[in-house]
Amino acid sequence: MIKPHKYLNRIILFLIAVTIVCTVLFPKMQDAFATNIVLNGLIAVVLLVGIVISMRQTYMLIPALDWLEKFKKNDRSEKTSKVPELLGTMATMMEEQKNRKLSLSTVSMNTLLDGIASRMDEGREVTRYIIGLLIFLGLLGTFWGLLTTIGSIGNTIDSLQVGSGDVGLMFDDLKEGLAAPLSGMGTAFSSSLFGLAGSLILGFIDLQSGQAQGRFFNHLEDWLSGITKLSSAGGNANIDTSEGSVPSYVSALLEQSADSLENLNRVIVRSEDNKSEINHAITNLSSQLSALVDHQSDIHSAMVKMVSALGENKKEDTNISAKHLRNIDIQLKALTNETIKGQDKFTASLHSEIRLLARTLGAIVDSSTKSNKKIALTAKRDE
Repeated sequence: MIKPHKYLNRIILFLIAVTIVCTVLFPKMQDAFATNIVLNGLIAVVLLVGIVISMRQTYMLIPALDWLEKFKKNDRSEKTSKVPELLGTMATMMEEQKNRKLSLSTVSMNTLLDGIASRMDEGREVTRYIIGLLIFLGLLGTFWGLLTTIGSIGNTIDSLQVGSGDVGLMFDDLKEGLAAPLSGMGTAFSSSLFGLAGSLILGFIDLQSGQAQGRFFNHLEDWLSGITKLSSAGGNANIDTSEGSVPSYVSALLEQSADSLENLNRVIVRSEDNKSEINHAITNLSSQLSALVDHQSDIHSAMVKMVSALGENKKEDTNISAKHLRNIDIQLKALTNETIKGQDKFTASLHSEIRLLARTLGAIVDSSTKSNKKIALTAKRDE
């Protein structure tokens, strides 16, 4: 089993060694860097970008290798949250065959390996371009510094006045004139130094990244070779030449037929999966319907109990109401009898009082009649 961490550790140790060397040589490197801060700073930034890209290419092998090892161990119950970018196409193809034995044709294996190799080469091409860019920036600074140096030397020579006779003044002018050429030479050599050193550092990192990718590619190729079924084109190699060998187009046709049968098998497996899912859904629906029927029977029994309870309550209420009505009827009859008796007593009392009053009135009328007769007789006598 390959270990990308080993190559990452090599790169980190190498960068630590470079950092130590730069720390020891920092005073001299600082003076060299200061000769052209813009160009040397650009070289440093490009170098850092290249280091990050190369280390990322190496680090991408770790999740790809973990996914591959889990797949080889049939550990498919726990799916990774993200398919490795390097094995995207391969992961999709392998997931389609997760329910049956893995088998690839030679054409499929070559297609997978070519796709993975092209992805790794695409990343390394960026690193190679950055290495070339570092060399170019170093040479650019070199030629720029040389051009500055040549122009400054020409101006210095033109400014010398040999006929003046003052040698001290001539040397002072010469020193002032040589400052610009020396600055140009510093730019040329410093940019070359940083550019070539950066390309050397990035080249070693790219070498380690390439070795890690090569080991990973070989490991993947060995595993895919174990699950690849060979074409039957070469199966009749020992047949007599008089009978002729199998034509290449027949072999291609047979291989295509095998791929078609494999695709048909995939479709059948998918349909079986869908059928099992449908059966599972029907089973769940049946259980839910059974639960619903049981619930309805419970509701029906509860309603029957409730109706029975209401009937009993109604019967009890009817008996109580009838008893209450009988009591009311008895009380009404008693009250009616009492009323009738009272009315009879009142009528009899009223009749007696009326008779008494009639007698009293009759007596009064008789006495008044007798008084009138007496008055009339008295009046006649007086006449």
